[in-house]
Amino acid sequence: MIVVSRAEVEFHGGQARTGPVTWAQQSTWDGMCRWLPDVKPFFTLPRWLDVPLLLELGDVLDVLGKLVLRHESLRTHFDVSANGEVTQRVVGSGTLPVEVHDRPADDPVQFGDIVGDCWRRGAETPFDHGGELPIRLSVALHEGIPVLVVFVVSHLAADHTGADLLAAELTALLRARVDGVAPPAPRKALQPLDIARYERSPEGQLRNVEALRHLRTQLQRMPAYFGRAEPATPRYVGADLASDVLPVAVRRAARRCRTTTSVVLLAITTALVGRVWPGPRCRLDVMQGNRVTPELLGSVTTLNQVVRTVVDLDGDSFTDLLRRAEHTMREARAVSRYDTRAEQEVLRAWGGVLAPGVQFNDMWSLLPKPRTTPTDPDPATTELTWPATSEAEDMALYLDIKGTPERMVLGLMADTAVLTREEIGAFLRTFEHLATALAEHGGEYHLAHADPRGPDAGGRSRPDRDGQAGRPPRSPDRPEPQHPSHPPSGVGAGGGRRPG
Repeated sequence: MIVVSRAEVEFHGGQARTGPVTWAQQSTWDGMCRWLPDVKPFFTLPRWLDVPLLLELGDVLDVLGKLVLRHESLRTHFDVSANGEVTQRVVGSGTLPVEVHDRPADDPVQFGDIVGDCWRRGAETPFDHGGELPIRLSVALHEGIPVLVVFVVSHLAADHTGADLLAAELTALLRARVDGVAPPAPRKALQPLDIARYERSPEGQLRNVEALRHLRTQLQRMPAYFGRAEPATPRYVGADLASDVLPVAVRRAARRCRTTTSVVLLAITTALVGRVWPGPRCRLDVMQGNRVTPELLGSVTTLNQVVRTVVDLDGDSFTDLLRRAEHTMREARAVSRYDTRAEQEVLRAWGGVLAPGVQFNDMWSLLPKPRTTPTDPDPATTELTWPATSEAEDMALYLDIKGTPERMVLGLMADTAVLTREEIGAFLRTFEHLATALAEHGGEYHLAHADPRGPDAGGRSRPDRDGQAGRPPRSPDRPEPQHPSHPPSGVGAGGGRRPG
């Protein structure tokens, strides 16, 4: 029988300070308040990692304390005034509770299930940001020996990249402790309060003015929205396509078309949306990670913000769509940091209604390239799964692109008034097919082949498996290696704005 106990992580000697939140933190805060008391998956980001052998629980707790001390975002409380102004309050010293799960050798419960349980408990209750630090920690033991660390971090403290940075840094700190060497030096990075100070500088305010000017231009072209059919129940259905083929095909297509992988992914998305959307243009929200300098690249905070655009859906070839996608991405990068409350004032002055559209969130292109690239990945390893449903969302289609350098995961949450469940699966399979075709033929490939409502373009994928997306490994002793962000079955079900 698993024994659950409590421990504490201590941290001392950090800098304590208080100040305003960043624009991205404000956006995340307002997004959470928009949905509460409902809990949406974007509220938190879960990760897990192996603990090297030869470490005691006390070693792991000590290393966790050093990790928290390095990043102000992990030791920050968020306070809100009576008029709704949010401030962040960094503490220099304190403690964090840790759940400890000790599994005896003869217990049938597997470590993958422990990871899933820790993730679910960590995500099912919203953080009390005024009184609770924004990270929840668990350690899994085998007969008293640490095996795994699991954490769930609030989206106010980290975005997708920030959570990956934490997992990688914690792994390096644990390895240094095992090897008996000095821990790696902290990466040079801006803390959230430093970012907030820049945003209020003259240079930051100029960026805000330019971003709001771009928004006003897009609002002049904002189309109305209408569904194609009566929605199903539940209204929103999510599917994931995990593919070894896509990383190779997308990189080859980018080289062939002399562009970036993000542009290729957006062009394919636009091609498919154009075949199912009930109008000649649609609202396209492009999520930007905003990690454009070395100091921001290593920041553990939430930096992603949405850039609202309008995209035309016509065109005869992918050359047209690639050119359009390059323009969209270039503009989005230039205006991706702005005061979200000032944005709301612009929207109120506009007086219109932001119709649901498409949100495009490419996190995969930020990953490092693999040291070796497979030359002929097996399409039979592609898997389509159905991990999520939801009754209420802000957008008609959400496309999240993530995974590992070697295996891309396309996550599509769709309004069934736009795409039926069958069309959602066909959309994702056709995406893989089009990426392969672009890699072979380049931008002259004709858009007539880009209809997800036609026959299954992939045709070679494994059968669909409901509810099995990214299940934690089933080894009874130690999980198999995989990316620390891969969720267990059932975790993350539901919708809402996706973390970037």
